[in-house]
Amino acid sequence: MIVLASSSPRRAKLLQDAGLDFIVVPSHIDEIVDEKYKPSELVMEIAKQKALNVATKYPNDTIVGADTIVVYEEHILGKPKDEEDAYRMLKLLSDDRHIVYTAVALVKGDKIKTFVSETEVWMKNLSDLEIWNYIKTGEPMDKAGAYGIQGEGGSLVDHYKGDFFTIVGLPLKDVLEQLKDF
Repeated sequence: MIVLASSSPRRAKLLQDAGLDFIVVPSHIDEIVDEKYKPSELVMEIAKQKALNVATKYPNDTIVGADTIVVYEEHILGKPKDEEDAYRMLKLLSDDRHIVYTAVALVKGDKIKTFVSETEVWMKNLSDLEIWNYIKTGEPMDKAGAYGIQGEGGSLVDHYKGDFFTIVGLPLKDVLEQLKDF
């Protein structure tokens, strides 16, 4: 059985749309940003910790853990603490480029496989009114970097280079390939 170690409805929907049979069991870890890690290493470590946390309850199953971070000028932008924090993040990202990293960890027994996908995103030049109108939708509050490309936040994005699903939070093609070999 496949176990998705995530409470993200977006990740669950992607796996469901791919036709996978799985259950959802959210992990319970503290996602601590440790500055000693490079962003790609940090996101892989958090994904691995999520998967290992759930694997203790499901040792004979394949666990899929994932984590997504947004990096702007070497600064990691997690989920906003409040509306002002969401505004700060979106103002930073406005009319500029950032990188989205999504890491995935597959765990079954003693076997662990981790990988990371990276996508560059360019945001439109956003007015304060556009930012506040978007924040008022509530959509940015549970998303790294304070936007969701798959929802209304997609209208804030000018273009991207890489995998769309990495930005959403699960590089689906890579996950399906890795699960075949796992």
